[in-house]
Amino acid sequence: MLSIYVAIAFLASTSVYCFNLKHSRAENIHEELSEKLHGSGKTWVVLVAGSNSWYNYRHQSDICHAYHVVRSHGVPKENIITMMYDDIAYNKKNPYPGKIYNVPGGKDVYAGVEIDYSGIHVTPENFLAVLSGNKTAVKGGSSKVVESTHYDHIFVYFTDHGGVGVVCFPDSMLTVKDLNDVLKRMHKLKKFGRLVFYMEACESGSMFAKVLPKNIDVYAVTAANSHESSWGCYCDNKMKLPCLGDCFSINWIVNSEKEDLSRETLASQFEIVKQKTNTSHVMHYGDLKIAQDYVAYYLGDKRAVIKNPDDDLMTVESKESISWPSREIYFRILERQLNEAETQAERRVLRHKIQKLTMISHLRFYFFSKLKLEFQTYLTSKKRSYLETFMKSLVWTIVPHQSYSHFMHSSSPTINSLNCFDNVIKAFHQMCFHFGQNPYILKYTYVFANLCNAGIDSETIIGAMFDTCKNIKIRGIL
Repeated sequence: MLSIYVAIAFLASTSVYCFNLKHSRAENIHEELSEKLHGSGKTWVVLVAGSNSWYNYRHQSDICHAYHVVRSHGVPKENIITMMYDDIAYNKKNPYPGKIYNVPGGKDVYAGVEIDYSGIHVTPENFLAVLSGNKTAVKGGSSKVVESTHYDHIFVYFTDHGGVGVVCFPDSMLTVKDLNDVLKRMHKLKKFGRLVFYMEACESGSMFAKVLPKNIDVYAVTAANSHESSWGCYCDNKMKLPCLGDCFSINWIVNSEKEDLSRETLASQFEIVKQKTNTSHVMHYGDLKIAQDYVAYYLGDKRAVIKNPDDDLMTVESKESISWPSREIYFRILERQLNEAETQAERRVLRHKIQKLTMISHLRFYFFSKLKLEFQTYLTSKKRSYLETFMKSLVWTIVPHQSYSHFMHSSSPTINSLNCFDNVIKAFHQMCFHFGQNPYILKYTYVFANLCNAGIDSETIIGAMFDTCKNIKIRGIL
């Protein structure tokens, strides 16, 4: 009997020793990584929400949540630069004044966020100046920029609307050429050791596909490929709010919040997020060797707090995780509000908004509403139809002796002529349709890539715009 007790005591002590040894090794691994990180430079984080207005709630919500994640992992405030319009928390439509939520039942993510550039200072020019450390080029805001060296790691997270070769800012846009030119110049000037870029936008893959070099120490992950929409999540929430977040963004942010980033690689996170984001194709580009780095190199090396299974934070698999394509969110929000309106006065205001946006007659609107037909029946609005007709007319003006169907319907091009596309897209934004005020036009930016790829010079395309855009009759195409 004594020998049995001795054996049990021996096994127990051995188990405790093994546990302590395993725990000690884990501590050592974490300390070694921390020492390696801090010994080899700083971690810099740039967070950008490129939109404004209430229905784009999710973009600023994503950014706020991401801010808290990198702070919780130990990135100091002075190394985080945040750009967001800041018109959501205290928006008159917000039923929770001063608060922003990224997941149903989650915590307020607005509290504690330090915003460096807001309102009219959220511009592509400021973003590129901040990223490249060009203090003299920054206008307004805190004037804070990334002051990195070739020993440092930089993490950039951008979320907004996009199209082929372009992503939006509140009053302007950023082109694939301008972004990649800055990344290449930063590498040449040894502004970073390695840079990781996460981008949430429709057709976001087009900002890097076959353009981002594989040898400049930049690794990019996008919410969608070059020819598909990204999606908003938690859109049918019970909080009476617009879509709370974007699906890709929610997935990488929640993963980063819960995991020990000193043990998870970027490649592991990519595979997890890719599997969970089933509404679009998550892609990665650039130097794929960087994916073997630990996430901690870019989001901070402080050990994550392991959350309980019954934590109030929900994942995208939750029952409130209804997802909507980004370009349809505004209309679907109006539809939901119309269905939930309690008074005739509220319904009248919402009907007027929908009629104004879609150019549908009062009689047709009344007819569709009474028959309770699908909202999509009248979502194909006269405004959007007008835009498609306008684009066909523009293309026909440029290539009258060729079939324009190829240019209009080949919607997944690689941008082969960056200079042509850059000149044309900027001219179109200035002369024809302002992207911020007409976001649905982003659906057709691929047409200009097709025209440039066909060898048509930018002067010819812009000349056709000069004549055609004089006669635009409709704007505000959402």
